[in-house]
Parts: sequence; structure tokens; C-alpha cells
Amino acid sequence: MTIVYVLLELKKALFHEKELARVDYLTGALNVRAFAEFSQREMDLSRRHKRPFTLAYIDLDNFKMINDRFGHNLGDKLLHLAVETIKGSLRTTDVVARLGGDEFAMLLPETPQEVAHVVVTNLRKGLLEEMRQKQWPITFSIGVLTCQVVPPTVDALVYRVDELMYLVKREGKDGIKSSVYAG
Repeated sequence: MTIVYVLLELKKALFHEKELARVDYLTGALNVRAFAEFSQREMDLSRRHKRPFTLAYIDLDNFKMINDRFGHNLGDKLLHLAVETIKGSLRTTDVVARLGGDEFAMLLPETPQEVAHVVVTNLRKGLLEEMRQKQWPITFSIGVLTCQVVPPTVDALVYRVDELMYLVKREGKDGIKSSVYAG
């Protein structure tokens, strides 16, 4: 009986450690590794079932100013609030991941461009409202790529949506750029 108990506890501990290895400790979003795994799985399903999916790449504009002016503790709270706001706008099948310091990806399985536009527009409004309420000078540059055809790799997918986000940055920040990938 003791051996069974020890084995069950060990199994629980291993499961817990595996989950921790997939989640960003600060925000609770998926980490890069988990995002890549989830994205590959979604790309495989999309390829098989011929269904679109959408990836949004979100960058927090002026985030460095928050850390520099008010400290990293406030910056950490801001990142956590952003992820909670994003999670609150997602379906259970969608995921959010932290890809870098203040950069996040939101993967929306089986989501065509029209639906993605509504979701991302409403999300941006919600994020801006949260920042306004806290009087934080943060805006959001967002690239949105709907894939009707699956890109060859996860890296190619992220590269394309990252380029859209940087178009927003180059045009003055605080906006959304969308595109469709058809191969």
C-alpha cells in the first residue's frame, strides 16, 4: 500500500513539474516551448481538416517606460493583467503564450478572418480600457494572420505574423494589421 501511495504522489509531482515547464511563471500564459507544440498540433489539424486558424501577435507599446519609470514590480503586474484580460476574451480552445518580454501570441483554432477581426478588435478595446483605468500609457500593436493554407513551419508562421505587428509599429504603433496566408 505504501508503494502505491508513493508512486501516485510521484506521478502527481511529475505531472505538476511538466505543467510548470510549459507555463510562463510570471503571467500564467504558455511559454515558447508549449506554444510551439500547440501551434504545430493546430497546424497539423488544420492541414488535415482544411480549416483555417488565426494567430495574433501582440506587442505592448511603451512597456519599457513603465519598467524604467515605475519599476519591474509594476511592469510584472501589468503583464499579468494583460494576460488575464486576453484569457478572459478567449474560448477554451484558444491559447495565449508569452513569446518574449512584452510580446504575446494568441492562437485561435478554426477561426476565419472575419471572426478573428471581431475577437482581436474587442480584445484590443478591452486591453486599452484596462490600461486607461490604471492610467498606464500602454497601447497595443497587433499583427493578425489567418491561415487558409498551413505555412511550412511554426517559425514561418510566427515570422509572418511578427512582420504584420512590426508594420503597425512602423506606422506609429497602437493598431491592428491583418492578412490572410493562402500559400
